[in-house]
Amino acid sequence: MRPLYHYAPAANWLSDPNGLVHHQGEWHLFYQYNPHGEDWGHMSWGHAVSTDLRHWQELTPALLEDERHAIFSGSAVVDHANTAGLGEEAMVALYTGAVVHGDPHQVQCLAWSGDRGRSWTKYAGNPVIDRAMADFRDPNVFWHAATQRWIMVVVLSNENRALIYASHDLRQWDEMSVIHGAGAPGEVWECPLLIELPVEGTDETRWLFKVDALRGAPGSGALYQTGTFDGVRFHPDGPALEPWWQVADMGSDFYAAIAWHEPRDAAGRPLWIGWMGNHAYQGRLPRQGWRGAMSLPRRLSLVRAGDRHVLRQDIDPAAVSGVPLAEADAAQVPLACCLRLPGAARFAATLTDAEGRLLVVERRGNQLTLTRRDPASPFLDAVRQARIDGAGPLDLWLDAGSAELIGDDGRLSVAVQHRMVGDRLALRCLTGAALAA
Repeated sequence: MRPLYHYAPAANWLSDPNGLVHHQGEWHLFYQYNPHGEDWGHMSWGHAVSTDLRHWQELTPALLEDERHAIFSGSAVVDHANTAGLGEEAMVALYTGAVVHGDPHQVQCLAWSGDRGRSWTKYAGNPVIDRAMADFRDPNVFWHAATQRWIMVVVLSNENRALIYASHDLRQWDEMSVIHGAGAPGEVWECPLLIELPVEGTDETRWLFKVDALRGAPGSGALYQTGTFDGVRFHPDGPALEPWWQVADMGSDFYAAIAWHEPRDAAGRPLWIGWMGNHAYQGRLPRQGWRGAMSLPRRLSLVRAGDRHVLRQDIDPAAVSGVPLAEADAAQVPLACCLRLPGAARFAATLTDAEGRLLVVERRGNQLTLTRRDPASPFLDAVRQARIDGAGPLDLWLDAGSAELIGDDGRLSVAVQHRMVGDRLALRCLTGAALAA
């Protein structure tokens, strides 16, 4: 059963979002895509556009694997000032080229489009950066107004490090500095993001560095630090020898999120989106003609919490326009809805389908637990726990195949896939004394 309000391709494999850019009224969503089937492989860039973040039109794949390179993750920008000499308003993609034949070798490459992303030309001078390395990938590029140049952050995956490069023309890149992974849990870094965010309730901003650890990190593997960026170096908050690392999503299925750096809303908040998948089991999901979906677009800001800045994520209202609201006192809820869970300090809400699959959201004081059970696919069984401090309600955005829990005034996010089926799900929600009984 296809999602009703999350983006999924008509067919084949989808994973990491790539090249998020807004241009001439269209939100562009590129993503890792296999044009030949439902399994990971033949990596290329799929492409969809939207004018409202709610309704997406899938277009012809933008960048296809060729005889030299598979097209791994990357980013895209609009070169308004024609710094690259490829034309005013050219859309320029920077991506990792992974050598198809021969020893593993990853390089950074460039392609451009002069027709709003509908057709692409790969740069004849590729690669634009080559460190002769097997694991060097996922460039994220943005314009840094203060230094009037392009900035790229890209990871040395097996070393748990990121490099910052700078360029005036998107073609010639100079290495500026390193972001070290001291104290970071997990291993194999992927899909970095460096972005400036507003601090709510102030006129200040702070920079966020996010990276995904493929294995061994808490939650979905999306780790972040806050700090400052001067155009050359990122200076993380916290002790110099072991900076603070925090987790962007405590679920199993929010990975490789990157941002549309612009445009921002009236509060200066950008949007990001992630892949609702997990490489540990994604390839084991039953075949249905397509495999993989995106999260909902989320607005990003920071809030001060003690001595730290904490990421706040809010689902963009435009992306969920028309999605029905369901209350926790109902006996049944639609498979696609926003389920408003109580703000009680103690509650347990259980959703089940006719085949015995279930999701349970339970709060006991400051601990929130989400449990996923699937008798037909036990590899999906999971228990995820997170700290919750706020007293307000929680919103569980249910759709065919996915559930995204947002609470604690946006400071808590837990995203998971599920395989529950049917037009409606049974709901049982108990609070307080009723839960104890």
